[in-house]
Amino acid sequence: MTPTVVAAMLACLFLALVGSTLPLGPMYANLHPDYVALLVLYWAITSDNGAGYLPVWAIGLLQDFVVGDMPGAQAIALVLMVFVLYTGISRVKKFSSWEQLLFIFALLLLEQLAAWLWQGWSGVLPQWHLSLLVAPALGTALWPLLTFALDHLYQYFHRPRT
Repeated sequence: MTPTVVAAMLACLFLALVGSTLPLGPMYANLHPDYVALLVLYWAITSDNGAGYLPVWAIGLLQDFVVGDMPGAQAIALVLMVFVLYTGISRVKKFSSWEQLLFIFALLLLEQLAAWLWQGWSGVLPQWHLSLLVAPALGTALWPLLTFALDHLYQYFHRPRT
């Protein structure tokens, strides 16, 4: 990987972390999609040799500290999401676009529920609310736009230089 590709990946991660911490007020605080999970999904799908569980864990811990969640909540949720993705990736690539979107929704919902349960294991079970379903739905709606933008960014950095 070239230094410019690493810099682009770090810039995307920074923007995803900023998007996760935008103050939206108490009513909309839980209604934004998990941009970091979307980015990790994209990297895991498009990477030639996979994203690897250790970098995904580290990104999750970084997100925990930036957002202020219980340490390990996002980390374990992201690793679980990537594990499920890797177990079904060969079948998912054969799916139609709509079926792939449903799979992305299921992965984002799994990530959201895993983080929610991890926080519950700490002794304080968060309240069940509709945003646990709305945030993955918004992430699924953003998925085609995100893949379009990141595919163009990937092609820009991997085109032959003359």
